[in-house]
Amino acid sequence: MKKSKIYLPIIISFALAFGVLLGSVLNFPVHRPFSSKNNPKNKLNRLLEFIDGEYVDKVNTDSIVDLTVTNILAQLDPHSVYLPPSLQSDEAESMKGDFVGIGINFYMYNDSVAVIKPLENGPSEKAGILAGDRILYADNMRLYGRKLPSDSLFSKLKGEPGSEVVLTVFRKSANKKFKVKLQRDVVPIKSVDAALMLNPTTGYLKINRFAESTYDEFQHGMTKLRNAGMKTFVIDLRDNGGGYVETAVKIADELLVNKKLIVFTKNKRNEIQKSIATDVGDFEEGKFSS
Repeated sequence: MKKSKIYLPIIISFALAFGVLLGSVLNFPVHRPFSSKNNPKNKLNRLLEFIDGEYVDKVNTDSIVDLTVTNILAQLDPHSVYLPPSLQSDEAESMKGDFVGIGINFYMYNDSVAVIKPLENGPSEKAGILAGDRILYADNMRLYGRKLPSDSLFSKLKGEPGSEVVLTVFRKSANKKFKVKLQRDVVPIKSVDAALMLNPTTGYLKINRFAESTYDEFQHGMTKLRNAGMKTFVIDLRDNGGGYVETAVKIADELLVNKKLIVFTKNKRNEIQKSIATDVGDFEEGKFSS
């Protein structure tokens, strides 16, 4: 009788230990704190699994990942950004040098769509839309006073080439509201804002980004200025938002002499990749005169 009393606590302890071990093997929910000692590369995955399996409400883990990645990249430098899928396709389309839409630059002013300017030869310019106009409706969809996200606005103003949309516009300068029907079309987005002569011998060229079409626009603008008598020139990159590195390298190659270093990159393994200027270039030193 005394022996059974001695062994009983040992048997119970063994049973409890075995139950905990079996529960962990079978992946039953065992509440464990999220430890900072975990491998840093596994922390995010384990946290998401914990939220997905244990949090009382349904959570969109994709949106959590997007926010996390955005915040991580924000700690690196101002040039590293994350584009979620909803914006990536729009950005890729704009970098082609054209897009399908109504052809305006706009911004949200007091929760309404204000036209900055209609794009040259675009549907809005042809329909008479002016800078400063407010777009109140696109078809029957109200665009003002709703705090619509950018992707909703873009989806309503963009569309298939030839598709029609009726805009309700308020023009403050004339204090009138009117409707205009226009057809969406392919609208070019220029990378070179200006190519003009500052004086009889100095040319000026402004590049706002480096897209697929930028190199061709650069060549066209510089050739125009050279034919106008340009001997020296200024390339203005202020407020340039960047773009494709390959495009920027091609433009630099047009200006730098053979074997001149354009740019290099180095990773943590000290692997270096260099872009070197070639002997091809219409605007290199010694080749400028036509």
